[in-house]
Amino acid sequence: MVFDGRLLTGGRIWDGAGFVQASVLLEGRRIAQLIPEGSALPQLPPSQVLELNGAAVLPGFVDAHAHPLIGGTELSGVPLRAAASLEEALELVAEYARANPHLPWIVGEGFDLSLDRSGEYFAADLDRVVPDRPVALRSSDIHTMWANTLALRAAGITRDFPDPPDGVIERDEAGEPTGTLREWGAFMPLYRALPKRPPSETADALLRGLASLRAEGVTSVQDAWVELDDLEGYILAAERGLPVRLNLAFRADPQEWRTQLTEFQRARERTAAVGSSNLTARTVKFFADGIIEGGTAHVSRPYSGTSCCGVPAWPHDELDRAVKSFDAAGFQTHIHAIGDAALTTAVSAIEGAIQRNAHWDRRPVIAHAQLVARNDLERLRQSDITVAIQPYWAKLDDIVRHLTNDRLEGERQHRQYPFESMRRAGVRLASSSDYPITTGSALRAIAVAMSRSDSGDAAQAWIPEERMSFRSALDAATVAAAHTQFGEARLGRVETDFAADLTIVRGLPDAPDAADLLSAEVAFTIFDGEVMPPRVASTPRTIPPTTSLEGE
Repeated sequence: MVFDGRLLTGGRIWDGAGFVQASVLLEGRRIAQLIPEGSALPQLPPSQVLELNGAAVLPGFVDAHAHPLIGGTELSGVPLRAAASLEEALELVAEYARANPHLPWIVGEGFDLSLDRSGEYFAADLDRVVPDRPVALRSSDIHTMWANTLALRAAGITRDFPDPPDGVIERDEAGEPTGTLREWGAFMPLYRALPKRPPSETADALLRGLASLRAEGVTSVQDAWVELDDLEGYILAAERGLPVRLNLAFRADPQEWRTQLTEFQRARERTAAVGSSNLTARTVKFFADGIIEGGTAHVSRPYSGTSCCGVPAWPHDELDRAVKSFDAAGFQTHIHAIGDAALTTAVSAIEGAIQRNAHWDRRPVIAHAQLVARNDLERLRQSDITVAIQPYWAKLDDIVRHLTNDRLEGERQHRQYPFESMRRAGVRLASSSDYPITTGSALRAIAVAMSRSDSGDAAQAWIPEERMSFRSALDAATVAAAHTQFGEARLGRVETDFAADLTIVRGLPDAPDAADLLSAEVAFTIFDGEVMPPRVASTPRTIPPTTSLEGE
């Protein structure tokens, strides 16, 4: 229901520089008026007045890089995120298989890659608990899959299967696949072997994932990985009614991008034909590399104790050609680049498109930027590239301690996630969650951005010189992220004539520190003028399994 004449009073409004006492009048889907404290208020029926009792009124958060379909899918498979050890993960798989004897495949999302300190997982372990059906599990970072023997066979991944140029198939001394598949070239055959789900199940999963983000105060989302096979499910979800604004980024494949060029244009037209103002498809996603934890991020110097610099997902020249081609077709470029060499390659590809193609409002985005070469800071600024950061990652957790830092011994350990360095260099930073890889809570992400600590204690900060201020971190989660969505004229601010997208937060003082952000909570979200239901838990939970597969 859209409320005309809804009045929010008794709150503290974020005006871009600080909190001010004021009321907000909403008319339909827009902010009609900001009424300073002490001014006369319009007389409305009590049912149309919301008393905020001092709560903070923030712009609706804009998530510049998330995976809501995967988040919703995770809620219906093996609840792997709950596992604190390898044996717990295996027991969860066994329990789920026993509870679902009718399912042809056992699938799950979200296991922590640091459950095993080597980051390698074996088919034999899964064979021990589920010997009679294929098992396909994906890690929380979505760059690694763990499969049992039957799943490997179903995907045709055998001793004779060639090593892909854009992935790693872990093998034993005899050349047999061990069960760990890293990156797209390695695990896409397994992904494609999974039973196909109908669009209705895709729509259900997507809406679950989006509802989790909306409950955290998110009102606009960049879906950072969409396969064409899932498009009809997205369209069905839009026809049912999306709980947020959603833009799709179709994943470009290094081997298939020329065919995809036409397919993505048709998909963009198909999406526009739905006529939903809350669904767009203007972006193409490229993976320039993998992740440091798996040794697949493309770095400029070899990983510690090795001669390996990671796995570039694209040949450089091919990435240049693809980015120029999609840019010429009017698609926004969104490139995953974690290693410093991958980021250099991504910047070069975008620079090439800017130089080759006619000027247009292209708004390129590079996501993650875990390692950044110093001489690339100015290149990012000059090309007006927005970096979609994930502030919640910038802390010394088990993955960083046991997998990341072991590969980056020396000074590189202390150059990770250089948020403040990029900001000071004039690079636009847009905040994102990468949900469900980590929490969809923008409040918790801002807390980590400010403290570089899980606890919100700046005294325990990891790489403290890269901490952000509250204002900078909030701007990244609102106005800057809105820029990536072509929406800064109507999203990301609490201003007259902006969209009525608001996040109401309890427990946030006027000058919050990181600990305040961790204890604050989203009371409710207003999206497009509609007051959404009270906050619900967004942590993945187990729900009754369906009779058909819902694997992402």
